[in-house]
Amino acid sequence: MVREALMLLEEDGLIRARRGVGRFVSDTLPRIGIERIRPFEEVLGTAGQQLEVKRVQVVRQPASEFAAPGVGVEPGTDCWLWESVLIRDGEAIAHLQENISAQPVSLGTSPAAPLDIEDDGGSTLLASLNKQLGRLPGPGECQISLSQVGPSRAKLLDLRPSDPVLVLTQYVRYGNRPFYLAKCLVAGRAGHISVMQSLQS
Repeated sequence: MVREALMLLEEDGLIRARRGVGRFVSDTLPRIGIERIRPFEEVLGTAGQQLEVKRVQVVRQPASEFAAPGVGVEPGTDCWLWESVLIRDGEAIAHLQENISAQPVSLGTSPAAPLDIEDDGGSTLLASLNKQLGRLPGPGECQISLSQVGPSRAKLLDLRPSDPVLVLTQYVRYGNRPFYLAKCLVAGRAGHISVMQSLQS
């Protein structure tokens, strides 16, 4: 039981083992992973590596069957799609699609009004929302799955269509209503992504 607990602490980066010497508390805390809803440039960024957000498109379009419930509208209702490629040290590592409603939204005590999010071309939609509204209070969740990248996104990520990708789907609620939806396809070259879990007794 103790050995298993030590192994879990080591896997989470909280302690480190030195062969023949013992185990020690790590000098630094592990990087927070996808357990907290944050802009993907923070999730996939690493110390000492430049992460660039390259905008593919910003378009107002009818919400798909997939996007509509995530942003709290009926299918066919206008929503905003921000599509980006995340590039780290000159290499495309992820394809990101972010959605919010184009309909008037009531934030806090303010009357309902259309969101006017400025696209600076260098940030994700969630980072821009956080900058304008303050960090979104949530709650949020991130679902994780595996898939193949497919032909259109393969070109953007310089992969073969059959190459596997990690799919991270983020949902954020605001004022207890669905508000923001993102789907991020992460290529294997992105490397390690931390997932921290807490055990409840």
